[in-house]
Amino acid sequence: MSRDPYRRSSSRRKGYRNRRRRKRILSVAITTILILTALGLYLWYRGMFPANQVAQEWYEIKSQRESVLVQLPRDDAPHDNFMEWWYYNGHLDTESGDRYSFHFALFVVNTMVTQSVAHLSLVDQQSGLHYTDQKLTPGRPARQQANGFAFNLGGWQITGGEGKDQLRAGNSNFRLELRMQESSPPVMHGGSGLLNFGAAGTSYYYSRPRMEIQGEIEVAGAIRDVRGVAWFDHQWGDFDVNRLGWDWFALQLEDGSDIMIYLLFDSSGAPVLRTASFTQKGSTRILTATEFEVEASDRWVSERTGMAYPMGWRVSIPSREIDLILNPTIKASEFDARATTNKVYWEGAVEIGGTHNGRGFVELSGYEKLINDSGPTQLDEKMGTIIRR
Repeated sequence: MSRDPYRRSSSRRKGYRNRRRRKRILSVAITTILILTALGLYLWYRGMFPANQVAQEWYEIKSQRESVLVQLPRDDAPHDNFMEWWYYNGHLDTESGDRYSFHFALFVVNTMVTQSVAHLSLVDQQSGLHYTDQKLTPGRPARQQANGFAFNLGGWQITGGEGKDQLRAGNSNFRLELRMQESSPPVMHGGSGLLNFGAAGTSYYYSRPRMEIQGEIEVAGAIRDVRGVAWFDHQWGDFDVNRLGWDWFALQLEDGSDIMIYLLFDSSGAPVLRTASFTQKGSTRILTATEFEVEASDRWVSERTGMAYPMGWRVSIPSREIDLILNPTIKASEFDARATTNKVYWEGAVEIGGTHNGRGFVELSGYEKLINDSGPTQLDEKMGTIIRR
């Protein structure tokens, strides 16, 4: 029996309209989801998303309830937070007595597009030459590893976990190949391993303040065996470094004591956090803001960028009868990272004298925020307020 052609045509038109309607609804839904996702990521990145405050309150409550929030070796591995970095500095000696210092930092930023950045520097303390290089790679070029990390950024390799790390990095002018072994227990900063950066967010943070180094370096074609001591940092969390600047000190004293000082300030120079740790014979004491003082006696101005940085520090911890004088090994230790992070910072080795001798490293970051029409700036005697000259 023949079918009604008009009814068949009407059914086809109705089916076509339904399909078009479903496509339009689906298209609008996908577009809305993408817009809301992008907006949410933007607000979260800028610190304006309400959930950030809830998360911060949760972190603070959790910090009060639990003594240690960082679990090793599990937390040696990468996380999925907004910001994360693995960092080393170290002092290297040859058999002939020549001295070198280095720093290496690997950053992973998880925004709408994940990016990995590596910074490397080496200072020849005999010649005063300061070698630097940097890499920027999309994604997170790391092998999956339960209790450690294994990154390869364009031939730069950093692997580690449980206090046994290896670094291979460099270019045609300088190269490092180092093996590092933990020689003292990890330190959980803030006591629990969690620091509150105020409006900028929160950060998990632990250090391995002493790692024995063996390896080799190559400078200007000459290969040298080296030994030394490194300091390792690992930080991660949902915090915005664009809102922060800091003066950071990692000090290794000859009597075996280790001191970390972290002075954070906002874009106006106002203090955000003052914290420190004192470690001796495997035991760590967290110092309150009133238990230590840091004072800069000089400043250095970069010819390359015009940036001004405090120099020549005095660090005192009266309860420990510690009164230290820190002098930079090479003042011209600025790292120009504008090609990868759009930032400039000072990262250099210091010699320690005073009541105790030793070696250390200082990092000064965020000073580009403190330059205005009145010229360069420096920190006052407490390193907490910015004084404009």
